[in-house]
Formats: sequence, structure tokens, C-alpha cells
Amino acid sequence: MNRRRKLGVKDSKAKEYLSDNIRFSEICNYMLFGGDKIIKPQDLRECDSTEVLSIFGIDKKQIVRQKWRDLLKSVLVKYTGNMYIVLIGIEAQTNVHYAMPVKTMMYDALNYGDQVNEAKKRHQKNKDYKSSEEFLSGFTQDDKLTPVITITLYLGTSKWDGPRSLIEMMPQMDERVFPLINDYKINLLNPLELTDFSMFETGLRPLFEVLKNASDERKLNALITTDDIFKKVDVETIAAMNLFAGTDIEYEEKEEVINVCKAWEDHKKLGIQEGMHQGETKMLFTLVTKGKLDIDTAAEEAGVSVSEFEKLMSEAGYKVPETV
Repeated sequence: MNRRRKLGVKDSKAKEYLSDNIRFSEICNYMLFGGDKIIKPQDLRECDSTEVLSIFGIDKKQIVRQKWRDLLKSVLVKYTGNMYIVLIGIEAQTNVHYAMPVKTMMYDALNYGDQVNEAKKRHQKNKDYKSSEEFLSGFTQDDKLTPVITITLYLGTSKWDGPRSLIEMMPQMDERVFPLINDYKINLLNPLELTDFSMFETGLRPLFEVLKNASDERKLNALITTDDIFKKVDVETIAAMNLFAGTDIEYEEKEEVINVCKAWEDHKKLGIQEGMHQGETKMLFTLVTKGKLDIDTAAEEAGVSVSEFEKLMSEAGYKVPETV
């Protein structure tokens, strides 16, 4: 599988995994409310993730800008007795994106532009402008925009060394210029930078912990074999671990949850056994090559036919002795 296709598979699987309202709300609550369960899964509503903005150029020709988000959902939030709607998007990044602030800014700007266009259409239909300024703006003094929040979720295993704001993408310049530049920061959720995973109660917790320790085999082994959260993990999360963290945990798709601790230990034992078998087979190859063991006996020890043993020897780079 080539790199581009592999990234496409990761992106589509990340979108599928995060589209679950329980996981989605958990990420939102962590990023917006410090883990407090303000946003309920049942309050989330799927939105069209296509962002479109139509503008007219100097030559009066219509220019259409279109972008596709990973996920976009609306939620009704209660605050001091009042209710307000927020649009929340999650962009999953399996690799560092060195233009993420611009990418995020474009998504949000297109959405705000679409809101203004929708307001303009509504007022034109109702003919309820109160002044020429409102008519020219397409937006009245009483109109309000729905807030758009984009969360960037990093699902990689190497350090995020990309920019986190628009300013970071610019060269050094006179400090007096900075106040005039509208900066745009990304809301980055990076499991590799987390120290406390206790606020996550879904499969996100074991996934995030595995991502953080994926590059250190000793730490990863200690984590999976000693942390009780790995005794019961849903198969969707296990599939995500295998895809994003590079683990190789076996499971049956018909099962809903499995004991990852046991599966991990079984996998390690199998690997050790296979390694021992490969070592024993190589020893047989060596003995046959040096004339210290006849090929018939060696094949019998390996549990294969003579012809199969000769084939294995040849594929492993050993010289097959000539038969008399």
C-alpha cells in the first residue's frame, strides 16, 4: 500500500471512530470544559461537513471555495439559565501538518461566511432590512453568528513540531507590526503531551495512552500488562490502536470487548515461540550445509518434507547440498 493510500485509510478510519457521539462529546468536554460533562452525547447533531463560500471577483465572475471537514456537529449548551448553539469540528491528524493554523482558519472562515450568506438570503426573502447599511451588509445589527470551534486531534506517535498559531508561520519582523496581525491559534489535543488521562472514560483513554508510549516498547509493555483499563477494551479502539500506534493486537471482530492484557501476553508468547522455531530451523540449515547432518534427518526434525526443506534452505540463502 503506497503512502498516500495508507494516509487515506487512516483518515477515513479516524473519522469513523470519532463520529461516535460518546467519544466526540468526551473530546469536546475535555477541551472546552476541563472534563466537566457539559455536552451530552444525545445533544449532538450531525452537520454537513462541506464548507462552501461563493464570492464575486473583479470580473464579476463567481468564485466558489469548497472544503471538506472531517467532522462537524452542533450542540445546544446550557449556560447560566440560557441556551446557545455551538458548532464543533474535529480534525484528526495522523501526521504533523505544518500549515494547520491556515487550514483551520479556512474551515472556520468558510463556515462564518456561509452563515452570513444564509442570513442575507433570509433577509432578502423576508425583506426586513431596517437600513441601507444592513442591506449592503446582508447582515443586520441584531444578527448573531454561531460560534465555530475546531479541535485538532493528533493521532501520531512522533512529536508534534508543527506551528500552533498563524504567527509561528511568519518570519521575524518588527514587533510593532504584531498587534496589527490577526493571529489564529489551533486547539490541539495531543495525547503525547498529556500527563493525566483520568478524564477520559471511553476507549479514548487506552488509545491515547498507547499513542503516548508507542515509541518506547518497554513502557508500552508495562502499560498494557499492568493497567486495569486494558482488561476490557472495545474492538473499535483496538483496531484504532493497531492502525495509529502500530500495535498488532489480535481480536475477533464478532467480539465487542476483549482483554488486551491477555491478548498482548499471548501475542508475545507466540512471537517468542516463532523466534525459537526460526532459530532452530536456521541451526538445522547450518548443520546440513556443514555436512554434520543429513538433509533427510533435518527435514524430519523440522517437520516438513525434504523438498520443502530444500526450498526453505534456498529461500533463506543457504546452499542446498547436492544429492548423490
